[in-house]
Amino acid sequence: MAPPTRLPRGILPDGISPPPGTDIMQFCRDLAESGATFAETFDRKSETFHGGVTTPVPLNGARVPDTMGGEAAADWRALPEAPLAIEEPFGPDYDSAVAAHTRLGQAKKAISVLNKPVEMAMRLRVQYKEAITATGTEDRTAWESRLKGAEAERDGCLDAATAIIMAMDKADVSDRTRETVQAVSEEGRFRFEDKERFGDYMLVLQRANQAIFADQNKLLQRIKAIKKGVKTSQVVSAPAVKEGDAAHEKAPDASAPAVKEGEEAKEKTSAAA
Repeated sequence: MAPPTRLPRGILPDGISPPPGTDIMQFCRDLAESGATFAETFDRKSETFHGGVTTPVPLNGARVPDTMGGEAAADWRALPEAPLAIEEPFGPDYDSAVAAHTRLGQAKKAISVLNKPVEMAMRLRVQYKEAITATGTEDRTAWESRLKGAEAERDGCLDAATAIIMAMDKADVSDRTRETVQAVSEEGRFRFEDKERFGDYMLVLQRANQAIFADQNKLLQRIKAIKKGVKTSQVVSAPAVKEGDAAHEKAPDASAPAVKEGEEAKEKTSAAA
């Protein structure tokens, strides 16, 4: 019997094969030995369990790992707690822009995974169509039930992804983004039955994500401009206050000469008497 020249399917991922000339039997033996050696490290009865280290792992911070300071950091509980960082307020416009930027990110993430429920509905529709022509009414009813469930899940994902954009302020979302997201919702409900038409829908998803990304960049520029404006006004107002205090300190006391003149007149009157 000739030795095998190809590995059985499932040993390596699809599309990956050993180099030409590899001894397939030896390759399988080495693979099995390597897997067994690795499994022994998790067998408590094996000498190689946990790499041969039998010392129990200390709990509740009783021992600090060497990579985190070791014995030198044993008294870590006495270290002061780091204060919580308090974000500097930049006003309601800044908060609104940041919130809009976050919502756009959520919408982009939701739209980027819409291909999965849409493709699932397409696959079930094709299988349902084949079941109608090849089998009886019992299989047809089962496939129809599965298809309706997949379409309901797809429609829910489409509604959830597009509702974020449609509920946002027009000042934060461009008309192009609204149009592309609306196309995502409408075309995603199409009765796909071939991969070519489904590939066109993938381009619709890509255009929607590109439009959202452009709006995010605009919001990011607005956020930076607001922060810069607030910080600039703070820097300008601080010296003005100091100069006012200095001017107040250097201002001459107008009442001092009057008092001095009054004392001199009093002294002259006393001398004449």
